[in-house]
Amino acid sequence: MATFKELGTKAFTAKDYPKAIEHFSDAIKENPSDHTLYSNRSACYYNMNMSSQALADADKCIEVKSDWDKGHQRRAQALHQLGRFDEAITSYEHGLQLNSANPQLVQGLEACRKDKAAAETDDAGGMFGPAQMAKLMANPRIAGYFQDPKFRNTFEMCKQNPQMLMQLMQVDPRLMDVFKELTGIDLMEMQEDQMKTKEKKEEQRKKQAEEDKKRQEEEAKRRKEEEEAALPSEEKAKIARRKAAEAKKAEGNEFYKKKQFEQALALYQEAIDLDENELLYYTNKAAAYFEMKQYEQCIAECDIAIQKCKEGYYDYVKLGKALARKATAVLAQGNFDEAIELYKNSLLENNDPAVKEQLKKAEKSKQEEEARRMIDPAKAEEHRQAGNKLFEGGDYPGAVKEYTEGLKRDPQSKAIYSNRCAAYIKLMEWQYGLKDAEKALQIDPTFVKAYARKGTIHHFMKEYHKALATFDQGLKLDPENKDCKEGKMKTMMAIQSGAFAGGDKQSDEERLRHAMNDPEIQMLMKDPRVRQLLKDLQENPTAGQQALSDPFLGEAFNKLIAAGVVKMG
Repeated sequence: MATFKELGTKAFTAKDYPKAIEHFSDAIKENPSDHTLYSNRSACYYNMNMSSQALADADKCIEVKSDWDKGHQRRAQALHQLGRFDEAITSYEHGLQLNSANPQLVQGLEACRKDKAAAETDDAGGMFGPAQMAKLMANPRIAGYFQDPKFRNTFEMCKQNPQMLMQLMQVDPRLMDVFKELTGIDLMEMQEDQMKTKEKKEEQRKKQAEEDKKRQEEEAKRRKEEEEAALPSEEKAKIARRKAAEAKKAEGNEFYKKKQFEQALALYQEAIDLDENELLYYTNKAAAYFEMKQYEQCIAECDIAIQKCKEGYYDYVKLGKALARKATAVLAQGNFDEAIELYKNSLLENNDPAVKEQLKKAEKSKQEEEARRMIDPAKAEEHRQAGNKLFEGGDYPGAVKEYTEGLKRDPQSKAIYSNRCAAYIKLMEWQYGLKDAEKALQIDPTFVKAYARKGTIHHFMKEYHKALATFDQGLKLDPENKDCKEGKMKTMMAIQSGAFAGGDKQSDEERLRHAMNDPEIQMLMKDPRVRQLLKDLQENPTAGQQALSDPFLGEAFNKLIAAGVVKMG
């Protein structure tokens, strides 16, 4: 069993310094007089930039064994990292007196003297020189960051490539604290100030735009009032009536919003009495009648607006609105054809996206209603029987026609979908047949006959991997189903005959084309495990055969053989 010291050394070598510190600490508890343990733990702290802890352990090492050069080396390195250059130089020199051949002491002393000289000339070795590092380690919060290996790695990247600092701040925001400590600049605060300045400018811009708009509106209002003041009395009276009518309409709209439709109608009528040629007042009345489900009155108001357009008060937008509103009332009465025609006429006047959507909904509602009216299971069965007779007589197109009529009468008949699928198989219309088989299974997932027919289609399309899977689904439901058993047998024989190189080239190419269009096969071919398996089977058959014992890889390999992607021999 490994000792704590051995475990610590192993963790140190792996650069897992926190774990190494833990093991060396346990070792110290067992043997507090072993100076090498303090030295080793000091080295861990040093590599984590935890200089004060590194210094404390170095001092303890020297206390236990003062004549060991490496203890003084550890002390010198910690002092050097703290930026206490004179003390570090003294410790380096003391260590060299004990062992002048220690290269780390020689190199460390030289580096320390250079850093001291640089610091004295106000060049602290760049952003991350010893003096700066000492400053960072004096900040408890930042010193704590260095206990995280991920932060240490990012920080080392910064030291080697200072130009990447801004970029790396996006990766680890803790570097912002480092930057602030070294430069006194709070980037976060700066960004917030910039954002506040930007928001303030945007606010001022909006305020100015609103003031300009208000000024322009006031100017336009003033000019309009001046123009109206210059008009003859008769024109002034018309304008006054129009304004009064608009006021009544606005008042009516408030009641409409509150669903007080009777009050709204009365006010809209007052607006009409003041200005009978404004089309919107009629369409507003129509809207109120519609909400009250009084569709005939709604239609009547729309007709008045439409007629006024013909009499010379034409406005294509308002006419389009009147036609669309009438269409909505007509649709509510169940008259789909007239409503659709009115919506189309509305769009001829004004290509309104909302009316386009209403037209689509009306057409869909018409189709749904027609389909509902067609439902008659008894007649559907008559068409199915007629289709069966035609099928037995070899008239497959006629059978398809009868089955299609049957589905109009009963769109949820799994039997008719299955029968039409069989007719499509005879006509070799694989895609139509496949669609019908899938629809039958959607209606009843336990319908074994549909699985048999779906599997048959996949077989004829040379999608053998899909055929096998489909037949197996049917056999799970009915293990003795004759069609599924025979279909599976034929498919397995086809796979075996095409599994070896040298088969029908044209047939192989067709299978491969189908397979490579299959998303499942595409995913398998992209799967790195499958790619490695295929490579091993070619280059290292023993490893490949062992890999086939894996359930996933075994199934994937068989599927690729069935699909014609993989050939044997």
